[in-house]
Amino acid sequence: MDISLRIRKGETRLRETDGTLARLIDLHGPCSLMRSPRPHFHTLVWAIINQQLSVKAARTIEERLLAYLDTDIVSAEHLKGKRESSLRRCGLSGAKIRYICELGRRVRSGALDLESLESLDDDQVSAVLMDLPGVGRWTADMLLMFSLGRLDVLPIGDLALRKSITTLYQLPGDSSAEDILVVTESWRPYRSIASWYCWAAVD
Repeated sequence: MDISLRIRKGETRLRETDGTLARLIDLHGPCSLMRSPRPHFHTLVWAIINQQLSVKAARTIEERLLAYLDTDIVSAEHLKGKRESSLRRCGLSGAKIRYICELGRRVRSGALDLESLESLDDDQVSAVLMDLPGVGRWTADMLLMFSLGRLDVLPIGDLALRKSITTLYQLPGDSSAEDILVVTESWRPYRSIASWYCWAAVD
């Protein structure tokens, strides 16, 4: 089934099973999670940039990097031979420069085939990605959701998502990840879509 049809099916299911999500779906309209997916490499670079930054700060750095590379889509070849000082001027930290340059090196050498991830299940994809320096569960979840179109991902490590769920479902401020998992269990197998609406609620 086409990804857009699967997302529409997910919206219908979530609307029927969760009144809070039903209101969010009415408010924000169709989920655009996979409306314009970027190539896997670009999505990983975007996710690394976004680690532990506000959306606004990360967007500024991404825009500077795209302008410096003179492209709309970052590829492994774009990073070949780029000086750390130039990348730092885009706003990237030394650690993130190492992460994205090593990602580019592995892709260029063939040590990492991002297209092959499409044939793996979610846990296998995460295991491959988390073997990369600087890539943890949250970054892997971003690729799963925004580039691979996996619809049952809950990025529990995302602070904005946890805060949104805590507010929307009137949970105590000190609620644990386990408390949130209990609330979100009914979202399966469409937790990615539900997460998108929870993010939309705080944008």
